[in-house]
Amino acid sequence: MRLLINGGDWNTVAYVSKLQRNVYTDWYFRGYEDHPSKDGSKVWNYSLAKKRAGLVGKKRFGSSKKKKKSTPRKKARRK
Repeated sequence: MRLLINGGDWNTVAYVSKLQRNVYTDWYFRGYEDHPSKDGSKVWNYSLAKKRAGLVGKKRFGSSKKKKKSTPRKKARRK
């Protein structure tokens, strides 16, 4: 917490104290796992995060496989 206080600026402390847990952020951090080298570092795994968030087999947001309706082409005018 001390690192957040920059030069006695207590506005940062007030901001941080009002933060609430966000479920999407929680899901993101569930995707971290130990690095394969076992050196203590972490790596983020998309598949693991998706699995732990319960999104396996669900459709992605914004991805739609609907066919676009084709409109008949208008013939060009001849002069």
